[in-house]
Amino acid sequence: MQNEHVRHIMTAAVLSIDVGESIIEAMRLFAGYPVHHLPVVEGAVLRGILSTADMLKLEYFLPMSGAQASAALLNERFKIDKLMRSPVFTAALDDTIADAASRMVAHAVHALPVVDESNRLLGIVTTTDIMQALLHGIGLKRASEQHDGNPKPTELVMRRAIEAANSATIHGTDSEGIGASMLYLNERNVLLEALRVDVARYVHGGQDERLHSHLVKDLEKLDQRTHEAELSIPL
Repeated sequence: MQNEHVRHIMTAAVLSIDVGESIIEAMRLFAGYPVHHLPVVEGAVLRGILSTADMLKLEYFLPMSGAQASAALLNERFKIDKLMRSPVFTAALDDTIADAASRMVAHAVHALPVVDESNRLLGIVTTTDIMQALLHGIGLKRASEQHDGNPKPTELVMRRAIEAANSATIHGTDSEGIGASMLYLNERNVLLEALRVDVARYVHGGQDERLHSHLVKDLEKLDQRTHEAELSIPL
């Protein structure tokens, strides 16, 4: 499975945003679609990428005076080309799944836009795609699923994917390190989700000191896990 190509598991109908759009439009897309990564394009050419984690950074700059004032402030102070991550870690259609998984772990990212030789956006491959491939094998992704914007897998699918990754690691069949990569990325995703939940509560629930303390602890856990991975994973 690790020698199969990214083209077999990527999502081709990828949601993206133009570099000239507003920050508010990016927030609207994240709120309206089940995605955690938004490639930034100029025409069809990839210029950068935004993630839900990038959007969370904006919460620290929101005033207490209401949604309208918040939107005006964000549009005035922030531009997509300043907030996006660039250059972007990418994959090619004929990269192997093992290559993609290794790249994600090496750079601590959860998604790789798929581009051609001219850096034109063709799709996106995520940790979820790799987990599903690990669980189900290649060739089972229905054509209709290519247009679902990386739908969130069910809890059962995720649990089975993690069990498969654990089994491959324990029994020594994880020769390319895909299972270990998925276990690390899943753990990091859990930490990011905890951070997202506490940020949302902090912004919408009064911004009290207790929630602020939760946020600090979430960030410390995430930083510690990332540092441990940098020390233990050979790049």
